[in-house]
Amino acid sequence: MNTLPHLSLPPMIDTSSGDVIEEFFNPALMCSTHYDRGVGFFSAAWLRLAANGMAVFASNGGHARWVTSPILSEADWEALQKGDEARQDSILKESLQINIKNLENLLERETLSALAWMVADGILDFKLALPRNKLDQGEFHDKFGIFTDVEGNQVSFNGSYNDSVQGTRNYESIKIFCSWEPILSLLVDADVNRFNHLWGNEDPNVQVFSLPDAAKEQIIKLRNYERPYINPKPKVKEQPPEWKSNRPISPFIPTEIELRNYQIEAINAWFLNDCQGLLEMATGTGKTITALAASVQLYERDNRLALVMSVPYQHLVDQWDSECQMFGYRPILAYQSRSRWIDDLNQQIMDFNLGYRDMISVITTHTTFCSPDFQKSIAKLKQPAMMLADEAHHLGAERARQSYPEHIPHRLALSATPDRWFDDEGTACLRNYFGETVYSFPLEKAIGVSLTPYYYYPHLVTRTPEEMEQYEELSAKIAKVAGRDDETAQKSLKILLMRRAELLNKAVNKLDVLSDLIDLQREIEHSLFYCAPGQINEVVRLLGVDKGLLVHRFTAEENTAERQRLLSDFADGELQALVAMKCLDEGVDVPSTKTAFFLASSSNPREFVQRRGRVLRKASGKEHSIIHDLIAVPPTSWNISTDSPSFKVERSIVRKELERFKEFAGPALNKHEALDVIWEIATRYSLMDF
Repeated sequence: MNTLPHLSLPPMIDTSSGDVIEEFFNPALMCSTHYDRGVGFFSAAWLRLAANGMAVFASNGGHARWVTSPILSEADWEALQKGDEARQDSILKESLQINIKNLENLLERETLSALAWMVADGILDFKLALPRNKLDQGEFHDKFGIFTDVEGNQVSFNGSYNDSVQGTRNYESIKIFCSWEPILSLLVDADVNRFNHLWGNEDPNVQVFSLPDAAKEQIIKLRNYERPYINPKPKVKEQPPEWKSNRPISPFIPTEIELRNYQIEAINAWFLNDCQGLLEMATGTGKTITALAASVQLYERDNRLALVMSVPYQHLVDQWDSECQMFGYRPILAYQSRSRWIDDLNQQIMDFNLGYRDMISVITTHTTFCSPDFQKSIAKLKQPAMMLADEAHHLGAERARQSYPEHIPHRLALSATPDRWFDDEGTACLRNYFGETVYSFPLEKAIGVSLTPYYYYPHLVTRTPEEMEQYEELSAKIAKVAGRDDETAQKSLKILLMRRAELLNKAVNKLDVLSDLIDLQREIEHSLFYCAPGQINEVVRLLGVDKGLLVHRFTAEENTAERQRLLSDFADGELQALVAMKCLDEGVDVPSTKTAFFLASSSNPREFVQRRGRVLRKASGKEHSIIHDLIAVPPTSWNISTDSPSFKVERSIVRKELERFKEFAGPALNKHEALDVIWEIATRYSLMDF
């Protein structure tokens, strides 16, 4: 493929003395991989004229972007819509599919079909421009473009030429500028910046619509004949933006919500710390309501607010959106495909910065929050702005902490357990950005206020001889590498620890103990079962087939709609039990849960705190909760010297289990009864001080 500098391009060409297609457009397209065009008038018929150049451009892997006015022929508009819809419809796209080798012929014979196919396949992108503000009632009438080759060389052009057949019949001219000519490079850069400004919807006086948005906003002005200009028609008055018509003018605290005293104290503490800090509040204490109420008060203080909210999972975006709607926010949901939200986000940020809006809000996932596109957008935000992070401990991860928006001064982080497990650096970065904990409301305080009291029943499950043998083998290997700090040893240690933890969680006898427990229950309803990853099918079979319960698995494999249906059936009593792994640890509300069975334990404090808080949420008719905890321990017949390395390793594991036990038993209604169960194992390992 030749590059643009190989072309002999004149500084100017006109339709009287030259052929703009054969002498400029076709050669430039053949040497390019990108083509950006801003033009007041586009017709698919132009593609037929430039068929030769477009076919080579497509075979180069080219990508072209057109910003044009919404004055289109009905046939062109239908072709554009069909191509755009085919991007999400594989069957429709397959029906449009053609061979690039035949593209030139198709452009000449079936131009509209070729246009639809190239849009569907991402070769061509179109956006439609509509003047506004000081240019209101005008038309998008500019005519310029930029070609870019594989080496980054660029050619820009300006003139009177439209992309139509009529454009070649009129007297038109274009001036040409090449980036490799120093005296002209600034003009090329200016055209590049101008186009990107338009494409990104960053011009305050020109609003740019994607094809779906153009259809929704009904801005298309169809024509049934081709000409470079149309007779003036009465303009349809542009509809006021949605935020000016049916959206509330400001957020508010709903009248049906009465903040609890501790929530008011948390908000006051955050304001006293210059609107920065962590709220370390137990699961189920209303962190979301507290945070949104704080944002409303900040809006009321400053009279304006841009609110950026980040949550760990997609289902939490929808959950937060529901809460935000109650508070008068109408947030952009920035997750899944960027094409669904990026233009709207950029538009609202620009409106906010220019003073056209006093309130904007966006909810995104932590993953999207860290993406270059999202970061580039929010970097433009002017003050006052607020960063709100739910389950903020996730943002202490290495990639996330490179994405903290330092220009946003107001910062609020929410987490029941903000300190990251075995990650002091991540914890420090998180607290350095958001601030220290300004208010704490632990589970012990929340019980009886916003959480139900509970009974805790630990059940000691002895390991089988085979499991003890595997356990001792893994422990011996762990002991060998535990004292080494080289990278290979640390990787081996991590794998060995995971294998041993999995062995404990999937102890065979746990299913027998669980079976006996089920038989002892007077009734099974609104029950959660937490399992190890490889254990879930066995538990579902035990509960559903052997015990005849109405049960369903609840994992990451179920889509959002199915999860909502399962939770609804569970709440209504249509399902007696849900069997889950980790997907109920954060953010999924199941307040109807009365009983939980923990078959798989975790030494990560965040996980078991989340699980317990999830079970203790208040619900109508729910006076208390019950937790059954199945703990794998060595059999009492296991004799081993207290001086042996295996005993010391085993003792350290038991200590971790007892720490978790203490966390669970301490606030329980039956604390002393639970202590009696565990006392024997604590005595055996001389851990009475746990």
